[in-house]
Amino acid sequence: MATILMKLSEDRAATQYDRWISLLTFRQDTTLRNYIIDHLLPKKGTLLDVGCGTGKLLIEAGRRGMRGVGVDINREMLQVAEERVKKHNLTRRVDFKYGDATSLDFDDGSFDMVVSTLMVSELHPKQLKAFLKEAARVVVSGGQVVVGGEGIPQSRLMSHFFIMIRSLSFRLVSHLSEVESHPPHDIPAAMRSVGLNPKYRVSLMGGLFELFVAEA
Repeated sequence: MATILMKLSEDRAATQYDRWISLLTFRQDTTLRNYIIDHLLPKKGTLLDVGCGTGKLLIEAGRRGMRGVGVDINREMLQVAEERVKKHNLTRRVDFKYGDATSLDFDDGSFDMVVSTLMVSELHPKQLKAFLKEAARVVVSGGQVVVGGEGIPQSRLMSHFFIMIRSLSFRLVSHLSEVESHPPHDIPAAMRSVGLNPKYRVSLMGGLFELFVAEA
C-alpha cells in the first residue's frame, strides 16, 4: 500500500510531494517522523536518511544539533531538499547526495543512526536485504537502524481489504514505474538476516504503517 502512495506522490511535482504524501498517508508520515525525532534521535552524532525525499527529517535533526546526510534517487526531490536547507541556514550540518539505497557510497561505520521511512516498500526482497546490509555496514557498532514501512492491519476484515487494495494498487503502479508486485516485507526477519538486532516496532493506524527499530 505504501508503494502506491509513494508513487502517486512522486509523480506530482517535487515541490508538492510533502502535501501529497501527507494527504495519502493520513498524516502518518508526520507521525513516523515525529516519533523518530522525539524518541530515537541521539543528542549528538551523525544521521543518514536513505530515501530522504525533501529532507524534512534531516532539517529537524540539524536544528537539534546533529549532522546529517540524505540520499535519494530522485534528483528533483534533492533539489527541493537543498533549497530548504539553505533557507534554514543548515548547510554546515546537512548535506544531500544522489544515490542508490542498495549501494551506499560511504565508509564503514560512518553514521550513528541510519533511517529510512516508507522507501523500503518500493524495494523487492533482494533489494531490501541489500539495503539493510548496507545500512548495517555504514552504521557504527551499537548504532540504530530505523525503518518505516507498510504493515498488515490487525483486524481480519481490514487485512482482507488491505490485501485487495494493495493488489489493485500494484497493477496501477506497474503502469507508472518499474515497481513490480511483491508480498509485504518481513522487515524484522530481513534485519536479522544481515546481522541487525530488531528491538521493537511501533504500529500506526491499526498496523497499516509500522516503524521498526534495530541495533547494529
